[in-house]
Amino acid sequence: MSTGERMTWRGSPVVVAPGKIFLIGEYAVLDGAPAVVAAVSATAVGQFMPGIEPESLFVAESVQATLAGLGDRAQALPPGSVLIDSSAFQRNGKKLGVGSSAAVAAASVAAVMEMAGLPVAANRDMCFSLAERAHRAAQGGMGSGADVAAAVHGGIVLYRRPPHGYPIIQKVRLPPAVRVVVFAEGTPASTTDMVRAVRAYAQSNPDGYARVMQPLREQAEMFAEAMPAGNLDQLLSSARAYLEGLTELGERVGVPIVTPRFQMAGDLAINLGGVAKPSGAGGGDVGVALFADDAAARDFISRLAHLGLEAIDLGVDAAGVYRRQPGQSS
Repeated sequence: MSTGERMTWRGSPVVVAPGKIFLIGEYAVLDGAPAVVAAVSATAVGQFMPGIEPESLFVAESVQATLAGLGDRAQALPPGSVLIDSSAFQRNGKKLGVGSSAAVAAASVAAVMEMAGLPVAANRDMCFSLAERAHRAAQGGMGSGADVAAAVHGGIVLYRRPPHGYPIIQKVRLPPAVRVVVFAEGTPASTTDMVRAVRAYAQSNPDGYARVMQPLREQAEMFAEAMPAGNLDQLLSSARAYLEGLTELGERVGVPIVTPRFQMAGDLAINLGGVAKPSGAGGGDVGVALFADDAAARDFISRLAHLGLEAIDLGVDAAGVYRRQPGQSS
């Protein structure tokens, strides 16, 4: 029996959670800078099923955190776990780096909440808090939670994680003229390994780390300020400068945040009046390009194959995590 066929157990609630792409703020968000993250149309589908064991650490941590957070409501649930279908996060047998683990965490938490009679649509803050906690635990304390925020709330999210206190999550919009292209090199990278390497560099060379991170924080702030103002020129300029900062960070740390193919994509996008950069940890996993018009975006897509890159057809998911109604497709 396939995962999809098992997703109809006795009418128990089925939930859907989207993945994400970083538009800006990767790495710098861990130092308090804003991140702008878009939920995307690749989704994880989850359903609580009695009598099964969790199929991954992310599911296990999410179910455990939710049961603990539900208090007395959890006592009415039978022993079991959440069955997840995350096949939408793969292309040609390779995993896309668009936030599958965050989507799995959000869907797992939401499935338990719905099974316990707590609608996720009315309790998104609780879903985020539990899923973010579980996701960080499964990653060994790594990560900002920005990807979980996108999975829970959907749309485009401006996310900040203060040194102390609860993360700040704000729904925002890109200027209407902006066209977004998602692309990949087909080389999956480990986010936790990349972040761990950057953290090790920060500990071994705090002055060098501070120097390379300062412009990243500044450009992320300028990008965030440009969005409500509709300042497209500033938005693209900040993203280009952020690409330069990511390149320098990778060179200092000794990890391929911006691979040679992604650097060529960045040069191509700039020549077309836009910008292309890694989305997330880097390493050739997935990238995002922003353009001021459709023609430039189409031209960029048409030339990607010559660079050894591939455009990924993903739109922005406005819904965030939700309970799927009978007969409704995800």
